[in-house]
Amino acid sequence: MIIKINEMYLNRFFFILLSILPLSFLFGPAFSLINVLFFDIFFLIVLFLNKETYWIKNITVKILLLLYLYLIFNSFISIEINSGLLRNFGFLRLVILFVGINYFFYKYQNFKQIFNIWSVIILIVVIDIFIEVLFGSNILGYGQNAGRVASFFKDELIVGGFVLSFSLMIAGYYLNQLDKFSKIYKIITYTFMFILLFSIIITGERSNSIKALIGLLILFFIFHKFNIRSVVIILLITLSSAIIIFNKSNYLKNRYTDSIIHSIKTYTVSFKHGDPHHFKTGNLYAQLHRSGYDVFKKYPYLGVGNKNYRHETCVNKENKSYVCETHPHQIYFELLSEHGILGTLLILAVFSFLLIRGFKVNIEEKNFIGIGCFCYLFTVFTPLIPSGSFFTDYNISLFFINLSIMYASNKQLNIFNKR
Repeated sequence: MIIKINEMYLNRFFFILLSILPLSFLFGPAFSLINVLFFDIFFLIVLFLNKETYWIKNITVKILLLLYLYLIFNSFISIEINSGLLRNFGFLRLVILFVGINYFFYKYQNFKQIFNIWSVIILIVVIDIFIEVLFGSNILGYGQNAGRVASFFKDELIVGGFVLSFSLMIAGYYLNQLDKFSKIYKIITYTFMFILLFSIIITGERSNSIKALIGLLILFFIFHKFNIRSVVIILLITLSSAIIIFNKSNYLKNRYTDSIIHSIKTYTVSFKHGDPHHFKTGNLYAQLHRSGYDVFKKYPYLGVGNKNYRHETCVNKENKSYVCETHPHQIYFELLSEHGILGTLLILAVFSFLLIRGFKVNIEEKNFIGIGCFCYLFTVFTPLIPSGSFFTDYNISLFFINLSIMYASNKQLNIFNKR
């Protein structure tokens, strides 16, 4: 009897931790990390009480554990072992998070409440973005970023990526329910999706804006009830609104026109010759990509090790094309430089298998929550577009939340399904 009571309270706490997951990111990396760790600990307690171990035999779990073992190996072959040791060993928390989210979705029917709570949190962030754009500061008074929008993240320019990471799965959640409600609900759903896309665009985050557009277009294309007219109307409204905003903001106009055109024109030359950024022909991202490529050429098979790009480029001054930075700002150059061709192929093989398998089953089941998650995960691997470091706590956590829900929200894919 005592065990049952304890389990009941654990389940409630479990629900609370999952509900506030997006909120924890707004308070900073430490809060989101603590939230995930608490979630993992209490989930392991629930597993212990229920004595459930059959999920360990699931192919998805085995593949994720294989990736974890590779990362441990990667730590010991790194050029500076201490740089990536904690990050690699800490990857286990995300595997447990994946299993825990699957467990919650499988055991409890109130997971829909999670999406309702997440929708409210994301909507508050979106409203705050518009407030900062219109008034120069958000509701907490933050807003000194030279035209860029940070919202609740204060001085970190990542709010667009944050909204993107939750918006596609939330859009999928509402698309799943369109048949149950009236036309007004459909209009509200489409409007909500448009507002999410537009809010990302006005943050000034070009890469995340392109990814959001790609992700929504894929979702629109897959959703069988969307017709071309609906897509064209939404895109025209988005484009028209963007033009109006850009005309009133010289910064956004430069970010999405002059700067992009200049980057396209100068990328190839700058990548080839490593022109400094202050030259007219210089392109900072091309420099960073070239730097990552040169690290890869020096360590072609296993790379310098996770989180060791900075150590190689900042300590080694012999290669003039090196750019001293935390990472090359593009996922493929980051993987190649830190994991080499062998590690990169393994990482891409693992995630390609999981994404393709998840996409196929979610399409068959017409589960648009999972499809929305896939759309986000797909954009993470978009070539050429600059990106944050893949294995940082912030980015990999958002990635795994989407990966977890892509599997957890589908009964056939859920790892606790015994079939």
